Amino acid sequence: MMKRVLSIVMALLAVSAAPRAQADVATLANQVREAERAFAKTMADRDHNAFASFLADEAVFFSETGVLRGKAAVASGWKRLYDGPGAPFSWDPDRVEVLDSGRAGAEQRTRPRSAREACRNVQLGVAS
Repeated sequence: MMKRVLSIVMALLAVSAAPRAQADVATLANQVREAERAFAKTMADRDHNAFASFLADEAVFFSETGVLRGKAAVASGWKRLYDGPGAPFSWDPDRVEVLDSGRAGAEQRTRPRSAREACRNVQLGVAS
């Protein structure tokens, strides 16, 4: 469940708005990987404002209860996950892919961390 959530969120991150001529896919994949790690660090640091800074204005997030549309709605929907002293889950990208054009990238995590805890504590997520 969380790997889908993170893949969708990562696809919505504003990694690169402009096409890159002769993009080096490996270099771009590393940039996506580092952006995802910085994004995940916002959860570990309990920094909701930093989390929101990664969201695109037109972000779309599929939750179990519906669809959150727009940066403000997604940030609001995730706010409670940033309340309290301990992060309910963590992640690190295992696989990163970037379009040959360099316009978009996505990551996938095949080994979720604290999956049991995430399933118990996270109400927002992609329905399996």
